[in-house]
Amino acid sequence: MNILILWCLFYSILTKITTSSSSSPSSSNKISLYTIEGQVVFPSDENVLDNIRILVDEGLYIGIPLVDGTFMISDTYAHNLYGVFHENISFNNWWCYARSYLVAVGLAALYHSYLIQAYFRLSRVVFYKRKQLYSSRFMFRLILIQWLIDFLVLIPSLILQHYDYMPQYYYCQILYTNWRGIVNISIIVYYFPMTVIGSIYFYIVYYMKQNKSIAIQQNRQLGNQRDLTVLRRILILIGMLCMLSFPSVVLYFWYLITGCLIPWIYHFQWLTFTLSLAILPIATACLTPQLRELFILKFRQHLRIHPIMEIQQTDLTTTRQETL
Repeated sequence: MNILILWCLFYSILTKITTSSSSSPSSSNKISLYTIEGQVVFPSDENVLDNIRILVDEGLYIGIPLVDGTFMISDTYAHNLYGVFHENISFNNWWCYARSYLVAVGLAALYHSYLIQAYFRLSRVVFYKRKQLYSSRFMFRLILIQWLIDFLVLIPSLILQHYDYMPQYYYCQILYTNWRGIVNISIIVYYFPMTVIGSIYFYIVYYMKQNKSIAIQQNRQLGNQRDLTVLRRILILIGMLCMLSFPSVVLYFWYLITGCLIPWIYHFQWLTFTLSLAILPIATACLTPQLRELFILKFRQHLRIHPIMEIQQTDLTTTRQETL
């Protein structure tokens, strides 16, 4: 399933680059709308850099959480329900461990895509003269490299057998009792990208304060402020994810202190994980002005089209009655 996510991501990137390269320069005052995979509508009204921004900022954060979260919750509880009605069955096979590994890869890709966004903002603010560092070709390669790294860095957890089969839940994952696996996944997936993103944000704030006295163009100042705003939104989103996972962290430390593992802790973990991935795309759309305006525009268009269709159907019915 995560392979499908990778393919959708690859196809979305190709669609994005093709559309941005074929747009005419005279369309700067218009908002051209198109869809990726027939689901989300994005604007492409300025230049290639804005197209890259929208790709990395919205495309990754809406598609991956929805697909990966839906797969996670449906797959987990499908195995639970099937095990309830077939008590003697066991899913302790290679696919059970591979599936948990792929879910971890998808989660790592989500947080690391935020890291790529932070790098893109850093390059635009600090290294704005070296445009090759944030060109469309370079960002395309960087996204593919990021996915490749996510697959590779989590392989040791699979080889070292950090994933265990839980016969009472009919599912495989890293147990709370396996502190090595918990620490390894936490550092790779959560703490490393969060630390780097926070460092980039504070460095950009420091850089902008240090360069206030230097005469720079007004559009450069506006661009830097916009990049800083986007990074602030990223930190807000990551903070929301951390707050949703905070109860699970508290329960884990409760286990470390008392040695008592609450029986329903894994169900609670799955619930908070799914809830965070469900809230993430909604929060992303609300915090992104372009997406918020486009969704409002689509909703208003739907409200306009619906009454027109009702009027046409009423006129057609009246005409038929008069004919009879």
